[in-house]
Amino acid sequence: MKHHKKPLNRSISVGCVLFIIALCVLLSVANLTMYKNYVYVDYRNYIDAILNYTLSEINGDDLKTCVETGEESEQYKKTLLFMDHMMDHFDDIHYFYAVLPLNTEETGNTMSVLSAERYHDRYIDTEGNLYLGWISDDEFDAATAAQFFEIMKGEGIVYFEEATEWGVDYTGAVPIRDSKGNSVAVLAVDIDISFINGMVWQYAAVNILVILLAGAVFIAIFLFWSRRNITQPILRLEQSAVGFADRSHGQRDVSALSFDAPSMKTDNEIRSLSDAVVKMTEDMRDYVTDIISAEKKAANMQELANRDALTGIRNKTAYDNDMKRIAVKLKDGDTKVGLAIVDLNFLKIINDTHGHDMGNIAIRKLSRMVCMIFDHSPVFRIGGDEFAVILRGTDYDHYDELAARFNAEIEALAHDGSLPPWEKVSAAIGAAFYDPELDDGIDSLFQRADHVMYGRKKEMKANRKD
Repeated sequence: MKHHKKPLNRSISVGCVLFIIALCVLLSVANLTMYKNYVYVDYRNYIDAILNYTLSEINGDDLKTCVETGEESEQYKKTLLFMDHMMDHFDDIHYFYAVLPLNTEETGNTMSVLSAERYHDRYIDTEGNLYLGWISDDEFDAATAAQFFEIMKGEGIVYFEEATEWGVDYTGAVPIRDSKGNSVAVLAVDIDISFINGMVWQYAAVNILVILLAGAVFIAIFLFWSRRNITQPILRLEQSAVGFADRSHGQRDVSALSFDAPSMKTDNEIRSLSDAVVKMTEDMRDYVTDIISAEKKAANMQELANRDALTGIRNKTAYDNDMKRIAVKLKDGDTKVGLAIVDLNFLKIINDTHGHDMGNIAIRKLSRMVCMIFDHSPVFRIGGDEFAVILRGTDYDHYDELAARFNAEIEALAHDGSLPPWEKVSAAIGAAFYDPELDDGIDSLFQRADHVMYGRKKEMKANRKD
């Protein structure tokens, strides 16, 4: 028995273990992300309530005057008192303030407009209190100052997380506007979330442990099942097949070929495979029938060799063969030959943006369109996104009408808002008709048709820019 470098049993075991590990990692990351997002949603709702409630208490016009004059109005003092009460009411508020960004330098980049304090800090230990007009030294870095500028320009609440020397804060910030809609300052609240990471990782550890235990149980069960139902039956089948190969090597007596079927305790595809091998050895005795069948298959293969697998139309091989026959006709004086070239636009963009499966859909759709319009002529796919039509009969006589119809359908697809991008097939068409004064053969005819097609493609691109 041959010793395999990669026995099936080992490959299945390794593959199963790697799959379960990857699945465990994926599930753990997914659950961790979902849990963390769930926690953050609660904090965002919490921050929303604080900021929106506070905005309802702020008079933007009055605050703008205070910022410009540096003087605290009565309304300003009421607002500051309101914010102090909010600080005292919510223990997890780290900072609650309004600032005006001045520049994006490393220092002196923001001015304090409103700064809430807890009762002790406001009236007892007042050393660190901030007042209207105070310019920060290094409380905000340049990136945060730049972010404040963006918030001033925008609408709604912006959230971001920042690490400080005191822990991790989750910040929500919103612009304060006056009655004319002009930004006055940025109102922000910092919520201390230092404990969240520990809580999240604790949840993740328990979650990962449960998933790993479940994965280990699954691996054990799957390996036992696969050994009983897959690897052992395949091993017995291999032994029988190798024995048959050794006995039949060099055998000229077809009737002497026999296969000893292995004992199969399973009733699955492997047993069917064993039965099929037995049947195959019996069919080998009828080798004359097989030869006839092989000849028929060879004819079918010849037909398949001239078909494009993606679209079902004739391929480049069939096109080259037809061109050789047409070249002979030209030498015999039959010069009624027309050739149209169709090229699909934007296939690379579709493939890169939406995937090659969507690109294949576009190719097949264009193929059907060309075949329907030029239904009296053979159509060939001669490249990845290029088609050729050998114009015959009424298609040859009425090419201009058919080309106009083709361009109209392409234009209609481009303006059909119900279609996805890959269904909005865009293509250029060009044709040439054999002229003894211009053409010295099939190649020059193709080059002229291709040149017309590329002229149309440039025209389409120019119109598209417009």
